[in-house]
Amino acid sequence: MERHANYALVGVLTTFLLIGGIVFVLWLGNFQAGDKKDPYRIIFQGPVRGVGKGGDVQFNGIKVGEVTNVRLAPQDANKILVDVEIDHNTPVRTDSLGSTEMQGISGLNAVSISAGSTRMPLLRDVSKDKVPIIPSKPNALASLLQSGGQMVESATTALDRVNSLLTDRNIANLSGAINDLKQTTGALAANRAMFGNAASAIAKLDATAGDARVTMGSVRSLVEGDGKRAVANTADAAAELKATLAEARTVLSTLAVQGKTVGSSTLPQITDTMRSLQETSDDLDTLVRSIRQDPRGTLLKRSSRERELQK
Repeated sequence: MERHANYALVGVLTTFLLIGGIVFVLWLGNFQAGDKKDPYRIIFQGPVRGVGKGGDVQFNGIKVGEVTNVRLAPQDANKILVDVEIDHNTPVRTDSLGSTEMQGISGLNAVSISAGSTRMPLLRDVSKDKVPIIPSKPNALASLLQSGGQMVESATTALDRVNSLLTDRNIANLSGAINDLKQTTGALAANRAMFGNAASAIAKLDATAGDARVTMGSVRSLVEGDGKRAVANTADAAAELKATLAEARTVLSTLAVQGKTVGSSTLPQITDTMRSLQETSDDLDTLVRSIRQDPRGTLLKRSSRERELQK
């Protein structure tokens, strides 16, 4: 009885274990079926630091998968192919972008995928590739580090050029130029008083020029006023003198024709003519002499005399 009872217990336990194993296998299969993964490929331009197989893949900061492979592109070594597997329920859309994101201070980077626009279709539904390709965008920190490297390189080049310029000969020439500049500055400071005198002289010259302009205006007004009248008077006197001379020539011609037949009527005519000629000549000579000795006084005197006559 005891031996048969042990066999029965072993049989019961074996049956329960077999049923439990079948249930576990079915449950595990259902779990794996519910945890379906979708493969994607992200193409990065340039180096991808800190990303390796087994690394995390994040979607909006949440882990949704892992990196399965990292390799160079066969046709272009500047491109890095990163294969990832992401949960089937993750909505990767056609405008989603992949990038790298630093995790703490460990130096490891996770692959980050942006959500994209909800109006765009899912990438796995419209992609014609066997493995849908997610385009990438440069990481901000990586771009900064790359730019920093370029800046350091440029700064190094600039320093090399500066060092090539700062030779002993160039430094000596620069020192000489500085000394010459100091001497020139000292000379300018020493001659500051001379510059002040020159400025004062220029100011006086400006004042003199102003006075000259006023004087020229007065002379111009004098010439255009009284001067014109004096010239007119002189012209009148000259015309009168010409007329008298013409009259004298006529009388003399008459005398030459008549000869000794000049009578008593002709002599008084000759006497009057010569007297008029003498008076006119004297007036003209006096006027010319007065203008030469005192032009302004003569003109002003004649102007005042004309005003008195007009009154």
